[in-house]
Amino acid sequence: MAFVKYVVFHPWKASTILVVGIVLGLGSFYAYQVSIALGVVATEEFNPDEARLDMEGSEVVQAAPPPTVFEFYDEPIYDLDAELASIEEQVAAVGDDTSTFNLAAFGEPIDDSVFDSYLLVGTDASGFLADTIILALQPTSGSAPIMVSLPRDLFVWNECRETFTRLNSGLGGCSSVASGSELLAVMVEDYTGIPVDHLARVNFAGFARVVDAMGGITVCVDNPRRDLKSHLLFEETGCQRIGGDVALAWVRSRHAEELIDGEWRVIGGSDFGRQRAQQDVLFQLAGQAASFSSPGALTDRLAAVASSVRLDSSWSFGQAVTTAFRYRGITRSDVHRFSIDVRNYRTSYGAAVLLPARPFWDQLDSLYDLG
Repeated sequence: MAFVKYVVFHPWKASTILVVGIVLGLGSFYAYQVSIALGVVATEEFNPDEARLDMEGSEVVQAAPPPTVFEFYDEPIYDLDAELASIEEQVAAVGDDTSTFNLAAFGEPIDDSVFDSYLLVGTDASGFLADTIILALQPTSGSAPIMVSLPRDLFVWNECRETFTRLNSGLGGCSSVASGSELLAVMVEDYTGIPVDHLARVNFAGFARVVDAMGGITVCVDNPRRDLKSHLLFEETGCQRIGGDVALAWVRSRHAEELIDGEWRVIGGSDFGRQRAQQDVLFQLAGQAASFSSPGALTDRLAAVASSVRLDSSWSFGQAVTTAFRYRGITRSDVHRFSIDVRNYRTSYGAAVLLPARPFWDQLDSLYDLG
């Protein structure tokens, strides 16, 4: 009764109390939801330096040292036809003649203070192979960020297996001495010469959820397009809004065909086009993250990301969100991008791989003066 009398005789005060109560209640609810989202992020042990030492000292894994003389050649000259299983065997065969190695596969060390480096990895359904590998570099000098896609079939040194393997195999880890994230980071460091500061990876289903939570993306095609392997199909031409499942097929497409004059024709350079498509999707998502329509929308997006990514153990979800927030609204023109120069090769055991054709340092120096 007392409450009813108070409302009757003090309607404005009662209304104010009610509104404030609702606001505080909703605020507490959204804060709770965000805290739940932040708490469910999976992490993985990540200490590449320690993992490298463990691999070098392991009784099971003894890695032969890479060539110590860094001479850059116009053409890759790594002698794969020798049918030798490891660098150690090749060293025994040729002695001190380091010219038999493709030295473009080894990076000249770059000081850790030059860049803040982030490795972004998209995994296949198994979670043990990297389908997408993007290295993002932020110069500590304040210059424009740099982004490069590393081909998953890049043939580089694998410290765990004591030989060259595809880059994407690193995510399988190295027994009990290195996690998948650590071995992949070590392989990227050996190739680029740049220490990897942080790593984030997302699986196929997670990527689709993130795209849906962000409202989808826009893609444009000049002709009907399909990719039977990635289940991509665009029957209409022009620009169109797509959801997560179609976006996943779009970024995974490596065997795209276009319908021209009634005939399906393979699109040339599909792998590098695929890398560009993946980067463009990231730019679209960054642009859409620049504004949030409501606290609920923010919560949904955080929850979608939190349940879909795995971060390295040294990088909390809050820190990752802060880093991403710093780049919200970033566009293609704000970032320096380049593609890895490669040469197609088929190994003696029949595997199709990509040999680095130029040292990474040489390509990077054309965009950022390394001194």
